[in-house]
Amino acid sequence: MSSRHLLVLTALTSLFVSGWTGRIEGVQGAAGQVSRPETFADLLLKDEIQKAEARLAASPKTAETVAFQGEVEYRKGRFEQADALYRSALQMNEKTGRAHFGLGKLAMARMKTAEAVKSFNRAIELEPKEPIYRFYIADALALQKKLKEAERQLQEYLKLNPGDTDRVPMARAALDISAAFAGVEMGQVDAPQQPAPIKVQQMPLLPFQFAEVFINGRGPFRFLVDTGATQTVLTQKVATSLGLKKIATNIMFGLGGEGKVDSPIYRADTLKIGDVTVKNLPLGTVSNPLLELVMDGILGPSLLADFIVTMDYPRNQIELARNVPNGGLVVPAWFFSGLLLVPTEVNGRFKGNFLIDSGADTTLLAYSMANNLGVNKNTPGASVDLPIGGIGGLDDGVLMVSSVTLKTPFETKLYEKVMAIELKPMSGLIQTELSGVIGYDALKSYRLTLDYQRAEIRLNK
Repeated sequence: MSSRHLLVLTALTSLFVSGWTGRIEGVQGAAGQVSRPETFADLLLKDEIQKAEARLAASPKTAETVAFQGEVEYRKGRFEQADALYRSALQMNEKTGRAHFGLGKLAMARMKTAEAVKSFNRAIELEPKEPIYRFYIADALALQKKLKEAERQLQEYLKLNPGDTDRVPMARAALDISAAFAGVEMGQVDAPQQPAPIKVQQMPLLPFQFAEVFINGRGPFRFLVDTGATQTVLTQKVATSLGLKKIATNIMFGLGGEGKVDSPIYRADTLKIGDVTVKNLPLGTVSNPLLELVMDGILGPSLLADFIVTMDYPRNQIELARNVPNGGLVVPAWFFSGLLLVPTEVNGRFKGNFLIDSGADTTLLAYSMANNLGVNKNTPGASVDLPIGGIGGLDDGVLMVSSVTLKTPFETKLYEKVMAIELKPMSGLIQTELSGVIGYDALKSYRLTLDYQRAEIRLNK
């Protein structure tokens, strides 16, 4: 049995940036250069959502512009509105590739991979020279374990768009990983039918859960269990001590500093946690002296996505099951790059999607949501000298927002004070607005069940 999230594109979904290039006739300039006005896609690529929205409002209503309106809603995290607009565009013209592409992305976010592949294939059929469609279908095919076809789509992307300095290195890294595991099954899981609970520990003054992990039979190493991690990573110190072979380099996104860092990818023969051994897997690395003081790595629970993963905070253990447990409140979630997001209402006025993040000690707002509440860096008394540590280093751009009520599908809670930080890098990774983080402080009293295959969570008090 193979983990569905340890395939060709493991930890590389950051390369799936939605940048539909469009095709428009240019005007020949005096120097022989072709100039053209910015397309809607150009604006979206630069995250100029408001400008794109204004341009669309002033444009004729066509199937294409309606599809782009759907993309604006998608980027704002308004998925129901995006779905309605994509379908409206197809009613106007069934051959609108952008609308099929959008429906494919929504299907992927609900882990409906067969539906996603069908939509992406239709978009490619209509616009075969559009590179971005190849990126997304490769991800969907990889989740279906159609690895050769996923590789072919990435190779086709490289042919169509060889000059993209941001994405080409990432596509090549994905192919490098695939080549490094040629002839073996990547992410093969060896475990009993019912693994024993995995005990986790807390360190003094740190409200996180740590588990013992063995790499290539050596250890134990102390790994932070982090539902907000898009991948499982080692510290560079541990990777060096184990003599692991480097197979690629990727970009990793997270909190702190600029929000992204280069992450060398290494090959590990085995990773063992509790009764579960995962074979033939790529592991990212992070070189951060602050993190190395307290941990040897970070475990993203999506590594164990073959199982239904329950993080039992009151009992300090992780439980793995083959079947969905009975009882509890079921919350449909959105799946992006190994992350699970849930809809959240802020102060009864604003809606957004918040990341379920056990690796954050406290619940946080994004700057964008703080701005909605009238708080920014120029607000008197809002800025505080309280650096936030993460994989990118320290981020001292912290705001404090007073009197915030968060209504999630599982509870409504009033916070006297909530910190706000910049989450644009993470929003860029998943290509939709991340409005905040539900942290350990809100999760610790629950049994939190994560079902990555169905994109849903289940909570028991």
